[in-house]
Amino acid sequence: MSTSELWCLRIRLPYKGLDGVIQLLESMNMQAISFGECEDALPLEDLDDQGFPIASEFYAEGYSKVCPGKEIVKQNLEILSALLGVPVPTLTLDPVDNTDWLSVCYQHLAPRQLGRYYVFGSHNPAPSDPDLIPLKIDAATAFGSGDHPTTSGCLLALDGLTEKNNFKAALDMGCGSGILAIAMAKTWPQGHVMAADNDPESVRVTKQNALLNECQTITALVSEGFQSPQITQAGPFDLITANILAKPLCLMAPDMKQCLKSGGFVILSGLLNRQSPDVLKAYEAEGFVLIKTYPIEDWVTLLLQKKSS
Repeated sequence: MSTSELWCLRIRLPYKGLDGVIQLLESMNMQAISFGECEDALPLEDLDDQGFPIASEFYAEGYSKVCPGKEIVKQNLEILSALLGVPVPTLTLDPVDNTDWLSVCYQHLAPRQLGRYYVFGSHNPAPSDPDLIPLKIDAATAFGSGDHPTTSGCLLALDGLTEKNNFKAALDMGCGSGILAIAMAKTWPQGHVMAADNDPESVRVTKQNALLNECQTITALVSEGFQSPQITQAGPFDLITANILAKPLCLMAPDMKQCLKSGGFVILSGLLNRQSPDVLKAYEAEGFVLIKTYPIEDWVTLLLQKKSS
């Protein structure tokens, strides 16, 4: 393998700009995209009009085989800053040796067991234990390799639902790489799973990963939230997973209620611990009850059930 340079672009920004920066990295075909809260960020009191923190600083980073245009990235960040009314995010752009790149990617995708799920990349062998459910996910431009605490929490929540449930219709809202859709399709192979995302690249990657995992029961489509009529036609669902961010999850609560069967379950993730009370409040107002939480580091996944009518 050549040791020619690859590039790591890391952007530090206020919470409110995270969605926009993630979309920017995806549009640049960056790989191994990751994000998280900056360890040295000070918790501030500023809130947006929905009551969510906008001043807590996050980082988002990705890798590319082609050197990104630093000035173009700066211009896009300035536009994002002006649109959202937040300080201009800062960035660093550093070369990475190919040898280091492989190490980063392989460590990033080291095999992980989460309950009965075994997440691994194509560079690793499948699990030998027949009781484990293999999820083969490679580094890509879409989220969801299973290493982030939000994805891990979702898989643990799915694992907790396995013994006493046999879901026939499931939805992965904001599917990213499709890892949760694939987990549901393999856990309940007699059912059907719909995967939706507002990012066409995520839908493409989900379809690719579904083929890689031999999951024929997954339908992936582009949709802005629940707006696609295909989602309405496929519902109501027994189970919905949504690993997104706190604010859109709150705004989706009425649609979740509308598209979920009475007694059905919803798994919500992408939340910092301090954001969970606001999200829980939004869902309790729609008739959901909290069943269990799955905290991992600074993040938490919520398992809720829609009250039986």
